[in-house]
Amino acid sequence: MINSDRIKEILTKKGADLCGIAPVARFKDAPSGFHPLDVFPDCKSVIVFASYFPLSTLQAKTNSPYTFIRNMMVDKLDKISFQLSIELEKEGVIAIPIPSSEPYDYWDYERQHGRGIISLKHAGFLAGLGILGKNTLLINDEYGTMIWLGANLVSIDLEPDLIATYQACVSKCTLCIDSCPQNALDGLTINQKACREKMFTYSEGGGLVLSCNICRKVCPHHAGLYK
Repeated sequence: MINSDRIKEILTKKGADLCGIAPVARFKDAPSGFHPLDVFPDCKSVIVFASYFPLSTLQAKTNSPYTFIRNMMVDKLDKISFQLSIELEKEGVIAIPIPSSEPYDYWDYERQHGRGIISLKHAGFLAGLGILGKNTLLINDEYGTMIWLGANLVSIDLEPDLIATYQACVSKCTLCIDSCPQNALDGLTINQKACREKMFTYSEGGGLVLSCNICRKVCPHHAGLYK
């Protein structure tokens, strides 16, 4: 029988470290066009899962390992989403996989601003996986900012998880805002255009490198709330 416990068991076996479920009713504040119902009109629940991003990648003096692992994480989460769809379809449940990164359906060239078909960070918050920080990253109590997210939209009602109530960012902490070399953070949003000017660089050999992860790295909770 497919229920919340069974889905979490499947996700854990597929390699997810965290999983939570939100009823579609929680997405009432989602922007028009980016609501789960805009993607899948019969959506009843949103399953959100995450995998731990190795903390060791922040210790290297080059961001090549961080970039390599980020690409592996995208592949891993997309495979989990795909495999969950297959498992649930066998049980008669429609499960729309959501890409864990690009491609964007929405792209504003002038602002260099992209949006996924739903916001995985906000979905993660609504599914109880963490609190959105001033760096605009989802902060989990166990893994801090070191998680990568994936999701599926499903056609059945599932028992939801509670929204997290712990405090992530303290009121006076502005480390991520002050440390951003592009002044791209204001504590609520991110200027994607300014961020992209620093975040992506290309080596002379043509390789793409994620050259800035300062907002993730300087967060006092990058390793978790109690570490």
